[in-house]
Amino acid sequence: MSNTPSDITLGGFDSFERKLGDELRGERATMGKSLLDVQRELRVKAAYISAIENCDVSVFPNASFVAGYVRSYARYLELDPEVTFARFCVEARFQSASVELGGTPTKKKKTSLQPITDPQSWTPNMPGNGVDGRSGTAGATVAAAGPAVVLAAVVAILGYGAWFVLQDIQRVEFAPIEDNPMVAFEPDNLGGASLDASDGFLASSIELAADPSILYSRRELDIPVVQPRDGPIFAINPDAENDAVVVTEETDLVETEVVVVIEGSPRVSETPYVPTVSVVAVQEAWVRVYQENGTILFEKILAAGEQYSLPRDAPTAYLRAGNATAVYLMIDDDAYGPLSDSDSVVRDIALLPTSVADTMTGVAEPSVALQVAAEAWRSQNLARLSQ
Repeated sequence: MSNTPSDITLGGFDSFERKLGDELRGERATMGKSLLDVQRELRVKAAYISAIENCDVSVFPNASFVAGYVRSYARYLELDPEVTFARFCVEARFQSASVELGGTPTKKKKTSLQPITDPQSWTPNMPGNGVDGRSGTAGATVAAAGPAVVLAAVVAILGYGAWFVLQDIQRVEFAPIEDNPMVAFEPDNLGGASLDASDGFLASSIELAADPSILYSRRELDIPVVQPRDGPIFAINPDAENDAVVVTEETDLVETEVVVVIEGSPRVSETPYVPTVSVVAVQEAWVRVYQENGTILFEKILAAGEQYSLPRDAPTAYLRAGNATAVYLMIDDDAYGPLSDSDSVVRDIALLPTSVADTMTGVAEPSVALQVAAEAWRSQNLARLSQ
């Protein structure tokens, strides 16, 4: 058998099977959109768009989303959503939820109302009228008035409640007192008192009660009586007046000065005289003056003829000295000593005037060093008194 040109069938574009995925990809390529562009504009993941083009239902996490995604993608490519979804179900062997439940989309039946041509055939139970024969317009009016009545009742109840609360807040009640009132003060001097109409106070009270305007009327101030203390000018004697003034001023000044001196003079308190106690060295000697608590007031090696005077306001002090035969004590200008007959160290010698005078012997013929110390004490004492 030979093949002739009449036996050869040429295949065209329509002879090939067209799949839904090829058409969707072609429409998307015609629009110049990529999967990412579709994802950004349609808000659907690129993986889902690719699954729709490949008719692969396994990519979707839930089968209920497939119908919406397919129809949305069809509208985006300007294709018929229903036809596209039907082809997708055939090629992907997918059944929607409505088909799986065995239901078919049903449309609501429209009931057509026929006009009443014969008024005699009208009955109360015909469409457009109530059961009791009232018109539909009247029933609608009553139904619309119901919410208005309920709203008015609610407003009235709220208004009454607010008014009642306001009245209860503003109400003031007086609580009764359990204890009987008692008189806080009862004067004692009214036992034999009696009201007498002749009394001035009672009379004025009766007058005020009869005419209250007296209480509120202005009272005229009494004019003070002024008596002049100065006489006529021609009776003034300048000479006599000056003499009298001078005498009076001097007398007053003298009296004032006397009073001031007498009243302002300080009271002199007699304080006992405390003599000065001094430590004198006729030769070099180490001395330490300290208090009972151990505080050292003075410590030094005194040279020959050098002395240390204890302050008068100082508390009880004690003396410790070396080379005791060369150390003397002086009370004012009287010398006592020496502290010891040997050159040993003496300690705990109380520097009190009475103790020194009682325990130590006085020096009848003081040495030159003691005389110099006494003269120095006298000069210091005179200088202090002269200041």
